[in-house]
Amino acid sequence: NDLNFSIRKYPAIVSLEQRQCYSDDFNAEYEIYLNLHGQIDKMKKRFKELKELLRWQVPGSKAHQVKKEK
Repeated sequence: NDLNFSIRKYPAIVSLEQRQCYSDDFNAEYEIYLNLHGQIDKMKKRFKELKELLRWQVPGSKAHQVKKEK
């Protein structure tokens, strides 16, 4: 479980040095997070577009099957 991992890796902050280490870890991984978040948003948008296209196709038709397979 990711939460248990985070609790083990990041126990309660008790010093300024520890706080700085946590901050450094966060900053080091934040750009990766933003990149992944952007990719997920693009995929969600594409799935939404495909779902909308599929809605307007006649079920069982060749166009419907092609859209469904995408």
